[in-house]
Amino acid sequence: METLTMDVAQASGAAPMLTDLWRRRTKLSHDEMLSIYNLVQGALRTYHPPELHALREDKEELIAQFIYTKVLRLDPGHGGSHSGEQSAPSSGYAVCAYFRRFLIDHLRSASHQRDVSMEVDGVEAQMDEHARALDDPVRSVLIQHGLDESRVRHLAREFIGGLDKYEQLVLAGTFGWCSGDKGGLVGIASRHHIPSYHYRALKLGVTLKKSAQSGDFAATKIGRWIGGTLGIAISADNQSAILLVLNLLALESSQCAR
Repeated sequence: METLTMDVAQASGAAPMLTDLWRRRTKLSHDEMLSIYNLVQGALRTYHPPELHALREDKEELIAQFIYTKVLRLDPGHGGSHSGEQSAPSSGYAVCAYFRRFLIDHLRSASHQRDVSMEVDGVEAQMDEHARALDDPVRSVLIQHGLDESRVRHLAREFIGGLDKYEQLVLAGTFGWCSGDKGGLVGIASRHHIPSYHYRALKLGVTLKKSAQSGDFAATKIGRWIGGTLGIAISADNQSAILLVLNLLALESSQCAR
């Protein structure tokens, strides 16, 4: 869990490159193909949808198939990509949604239904709802926790409104509207005269000690908001959802400043 804030920054920084490469995915150079391969593989590294348990192939093999057939579209019969503004993924969460759609299609194929009919029976009732959710990558993650984007953003605004002015600035300096300013959090603390900014950052949960575990993050203000208010358990299995709500919290931090 000590890598959460770093993962959020990396995800937001890689998003424009991912979107650009996806739109040109059938006309990429060798180096660009390696780049999109690494970006997609990185986005799926901690993603473990339930459909994986009903398939015989291991996750790495399925990811390789997904990249070959759906991302790079190298299988026979695929021509140039017509990905537009809406279809090109804008984040790692969208990639996860597309990968899950690929797994669901895999499960529904006749050959796989013959082999895993017992396992499929256990998830068939959920498939239609998940398939509808996949067109909205954010919903596809949040629906697993009984949430939607509108509710999370509303609760994020309430959370931010309950912070004191210094905590709001610490949040803005790490996740929100001034996170890209020169000097980072130190610069924000200096310009706004924030007392004990490092202590405040630790208590808030925007920075963590190198030795921090899941329980340490769960005890922070943000951790208690995620675990208590949103009902998302602080665990590695929920990392995709945790990073997503942190991104929504960052967006609301920026909105609240306007």
